[in-house]
Amino acid sequence: MHRGAAIFIATAVVASTACMAFGGNATGYAEPRLVLSGSATSDGTVGSHTPSGALDRMTKHEPRLDGTVRRAGTGRGVTIYVFDGGISAEHVEFGTRMRIGFDAFPSKPRICNDHGTAVAGAAAGATLGVAPEAEIVDVKIINCERMRGSTDAILAAARWTVEDHARHPGQAAVANWSFVVDTSRAVPEIDSAVAILRDAGILVVVAAGNFDIDACHVSPASAPGAFVVGASSLVRGANRGAWLDTRSDNTASGPCIDVYAPGDSVLLPGVENGRSTVTAWSGTSMAAGYASGAASLVLEHSPHASPELVAETIVRTATAGMVDERIDRPGLLRAPLLYVGPVRK
Repeated sequence: MHRGAAIFIATAVVASTACMAFGGNATGYAEPRLVLSGSATSDGTVGSHTPSGALDRMTKHEPRLDGTVRRAGTGRGVTIYVFDGGISAEHVEFGTRMRIGFDAFPSKPRICNDHGTAVAGAAAGATLGVAPEAEIVDVKIINCERMRGSTDAILAAARWTVEDHARHPGQAAVANWSFVVDTSRAVPEIDSAVAILRDAGILVVVAAGNFDIDACHVSPASAPGAFVVGASSLVRGANRGAWLDTRSDNTASGPCIDVYAPGDSVLLPGVENGRSTVTAWSGTSMAAGYASGAASLVLEHSPHASPELVAETIVRTATAGMVDERIDRPGLLRAPLLYVGPVRK
């Protein structure tokens, strides 16, 4: 049993209003209707149709949706370590690309809830994720009985991840942390876990937290070297005017945010009664998952890139000044929105 001074919670909730993109069945999984087969375009990018408004938005610099996704890369050759409460290995979004790794709190059932499955789907789902060919590793750090974790579990998981990464030479890696440990102070053990992973060449992508506060007050968002992701919403302007990207309600903001990504009623995988499903989710957990997928696209083309270079590349290619952080608080700066589409050279 792993014990620690701090416990933590996940940073996403199932959206209260389900998206009706599946013929009136928001949780039924009908793969042929989800996405058409991707095809390579003349410039080498991969294009397809998608029901995912998040993928649609992130592959365009301007705020619009047209039901298509076009990106350069699939994340092949990259491993995404998802620190969470368990991932469904049976979900059709993952096929044979997911493997069970570390488990700080062995239990039956092994999976605490759908949260980890959804986050992994945002990062690397076959039809709903940013990096549909990346490998996913389930790093379980949640005690299903208490629905909480511990700092000791995170540290142990970080060390295991470094060891596992070393067993797969040549395989670039990213770590996704969609949880919050504290909202008032830095947590030294969490800062140490981030440093352990970064020293091994693994970028740590973290959720900003679902709180309307400064992300610099949230751990792990405050950890030095963490890549921090806030959640954005795509909304209509006044009188059904132009589309606008805004900070989602109850999303941490401020100077510690590196980039925003969609996190408002986004379609992601889940499991219900043993069946693969699709559900609308909201929260910074989902936004972080998309950013982990983006890191995988960078590493696919530059597998030896350092965490600093990967983070710099994501920010540099993001759509600058696109997200309005204000939410009735004038004076805040506009922030970048994650972009995973083809980049002009």
